[in-house]
Amino acid sequence: MSSTVNIIHPEYDKMKPQWVKARATIAGQRAVKALGKLFLPVLKDQDDEDYKAYKLRASFVNFTYRTVSALAGMIFRKDPAVVVPKSVEPMLEDVTGAGVNLHVFSQQCTVENLSTGRLGVLVDHPAQATEGMTLADTEKLNIRPTMQLYKAETIYNWKTGSVNNQTVPTEVRLLESHAEPAKGFENPEIEKRYRVLDLAQRPAAEGVDENEGLVYRVRVYRIIDEKKDGVEEQIGSDLFPLMNGKPLGYIPFYPIGIDDTTLDMDEPPLVDLMDVNLDHYRLSADLKHGLHYGGLPTAWIAGYAPDDKDDKLYIGSATAWCFSDPNAKAEYLEFTGQGLKPISEEMKADEDRMAILGARLLASERKSTETAQTARIYRAGEASILSAISATLSIGLTNALDTFCEWAGATGVCSVTLNQEFFPPEVTYQELAEWLKAWMSGAPGFSDQGFFSLLQKKELIATDVTLEDEQARIGDKSIPRPDII
Repeated sequence: MSSTVNIIHPEYDKMKPQWVKARATIAGQRAVKALGKLFLPVLKDQDDEDYKAYKLRASFVNFTYRTVSALAGMIFRKDPAVVVPKSVEPMLEDVTGAGVNLHVFSQQCTVENLSTGRLGVLVDHPAQATEGMTLADTEKLNIRPTMQLYKAETIYNWKTGSVNNQTVPTEVRLLESHAEPAKGFENPEIEKRYRVLDLAQRPAAEGVDENEGLVYRVRVYRIIDEKKDGVEEQIGSDLFPLMNGKPLGYIPFYPIGIDDTTLDMDEPPLVDLMDVNLDHYRLSADLKHGLHYGGLPTAWIAGYAPDDKDDKLYIGSATAWCFSDPNAKAEYLEFTGQGLKPISEEMKADEDRMAILGARLLASERKSTETAQTARIYRAGEASILSAISATLSIGLTNALDTFCEWAGATGVCSVTLNQEFFPPEVTYQELAEWLKAWMSGAPGFSDQGFFSLLQKKELIATDVTLEDEQARIGDKSIPRPDII
């Protein structure tokens, strides 16, 4: 029986070329050039050596990465607002089990979303019995939940269905890499593995409720001889993870897109900018190609016939050409005209287009049709694509953190809210004067703390400074108001 676990979803195949483009343009010149003819077509009658030189002369300026980095920086201009029960706070210093804290994990998710427009977060827990253990016991043994980021390319197949009148994922297949232990000084062998998450009926056994319905199941596979369409082999047995001694009635995998948290796919948010960036690269190749052949000095001679076919003429200050024929002449070909100027102008136009396309993520833009969830996301912040991305990430990360906290045995509110104030607020002198006047006159809302909080909101005072700290720093508890002088 041949493998079926590695079958790809049709929508995945359609979007994969866009992800290849995104990865290469963000990685930079080396990655773009490594894909050769995919992004830089061969010129007519150009052989391999000529093409190598043509590609080598081209320059790929990484506008895409700069834009992704700038947009991520706008979202993380302020730290995410995180709310969790007190008992979970220490766990946030390492949410992946590999030393990555929640802040950095959120940044990784943001960059991934800006890059491809798609990712998923799997909340997992070690398959160890924790029944009867206290929270202190599990912490001592480091038995704790984790969050794992799955990039767009690793979410290769999925199914959805109706559960309790809600459309939810009923199966998610994830591609993973597993390093086999190395022998001696050899490098470890990397093996593809396929993690299948689905909802299934637990087999009858002691302690299993026959009426519990479909519950969360985990299976892992590998394919023997992958290159020859080999046979799939399951690694270990079916796992039915338990939370508080009970199986989960849902798959704790949280997809995050641009403007919703479903498994539907959108093109990368910066795909138009990526296309122009690659166009700029191709124009650079043509410009450098033209400069190379048109700009190098080329000598031409008329009225000279060499006495020996092996005669050679050398160019340089240490040599001179002497011809017996007085009518012979020699000159240099010089490139003239405007042949390369339009290419330079088009490259400059591409740079202007990329600036506009990057800025578009900050402009208001709505789809003609919106799901109820999308509408809620837009209402959560400004109506811009970057705002939608920030809000969607907040929803997805909050959903994952809810499960993380529940699996850690904690109850209470859990949330992650990413910043949506992408620019520092502007405060005019007149506004500041009016606020000061209101505070000095004791206007409603302008108590000492109220005025101080307003200054913090407008980023005139750091958010980690208290009123008492600021009063001590200026060496005076308060400024006398007119009504109490």
